[in-house]
Amino acid sequence: MDRDKPIQSVSFKTLGCKLNQSESDAIMAKFEENQFRVRPFGEEVDLTIINTCTVTNDADSKSRATIRRAIRNSPRGRVVVTGCYAQVKPEDIQTINGVDLILGNDEKYHIFDHLNKLQHGKLEEPLTIVNDEGEFTSVSEDGFISATSRTRVFLKIQEGCDYYCSYCIIPFARGKARSRPFTQTIDEARKLVDQGYREIVLTGINIGTYHTANGKQNLVDLLSALEQINGLDRVRVSSIEPNTVTDDLLHLVAGSKVICDHLHIPLQSANDDQLSAMNRKYRLEEYARLMARFRTILPTAALGTDVIVGFPGETEAHFEKTTAFIQAQPFTYLHIFRYSPREGTVAAKLDNPVQFHEIKRRSVVLHEVSQKLKFAYAEKFSGQTLKVLFDQFRDGLASGYTRNYLRVQVPATQNISQSILPVTLSRSDRGNLQGTLAGEIVREVV
Repeated sequence: MDRDKPIQSVSFKTLGCKLNQSESDAIMAKFEENQFRVRPFGEEVDLTIINTCTVTNDADSKSRATIRRAIRNSPRGRVVVTGCYAQVKPEDIQTINGVDLILGNDEKYHIFDHLNKLQHGKLEEPLTIVNDEGEFTSVSEDGFISATSRTRVFLKIQEGCDYYCSYCIIPFARGKARSRPFTQTIDEARKLVDQGYREIVLTGINIGTYHTANGKQNLVDLLSALEQINGLDRVRVSSIEPNTVTDDLLHLVAGSKVICDHLHIPLQSANDDQLSAMNRKYRLEEYARLMARFRTILPTAALGTDVIVGFPGETEAHFEKTTAFIQAQPFTYLHIFRYSPREGTVAAKLDNPVQFHEIKRRSVVLHEVSQKLKFAYAEKFSGQTLKVLFDQFRDGLASGYTRNYLRVQVPATQNISQSILPVTLSRSDRGNLQGTLAGEIVREVV
């Protein structure tokens, strides 16, 4: 591969969260649209783009290792590093020989503005463009769209966070909370529907804080406007902080034929002293009241949560209380995170660390709880007929998701991806429901 030849092939490697992945997917689609050959990471290419994570110290190490691997894979190619690690610690990346360009989180969307600087071979030293947060920058601005074929598309409505949880580096990586303009968001959603997307997933760092500049419109207003768009089949809300979940939001979801009856509301711990040490914005009594309202207003909806095990000072009694609380709530699945100290956060300086073997044990216990919750929830729908948005087809089997986030698989003689079809659910296989199509295959059933 000639280092001085024009860039024609590109590969991507993404570390970290779903938002990172959706942003990478959007940028990748833009490269494909501009006739670049997108190749799997690991092949020798003209340009490698690495979207990094910095949520833990281990994430930093993985980011550095991935950068070095990319340089080894394509010794004559150019290497661009972006994402949260690039935003927080660009000076660390500058020390890695072979990196050409370092872009912060906002700058990643302007990568095409910098391609000319890379077209004529590798640079003598890395060009670093990392700014503090400015105006809202969206994945979908300037044609950047993150999608799963024409089935599901991520629409970024919010960026940054002002909460500063003691274990979290993300406010330093993503900046202050800022929201996408209301009208621009609705216009973008209409364009996505016109392009054939069936489900829009609202994403951001702290989407419950969404509001317009004048403060007159919030997330509920945005969702109300989205459900009025002709042709939009589904809107799904990604993770939302408990103190931002209002009764208005719950009632809107309950009464909507468009907004999916599925929320993900982080808990982290069921102990007030732990929540205080984490600098969370609620206490257990408030969370329990929210769960009671959720159970009343959305009795059959899917509800996920996040739990941190092994946070400094977490005793066995703390863990047992958290486990008991989870089992008493309407959760249908858990995301379990093993705590590890992140340099630069308040929690990294806390005393009373939990031993790793104990963190691992507690994680295993909660994974078992999560599996039981998932299986029990799926079983409730055996024998019912629900509509499924299909997104996969392989070996005579099609699969997709219901509005309430159940994965369903059916036999199919043709690829029915992008279709929404009624399925009679017959049985649950480890939380994944099996079923049969309840009617004739019509590509545009809604």
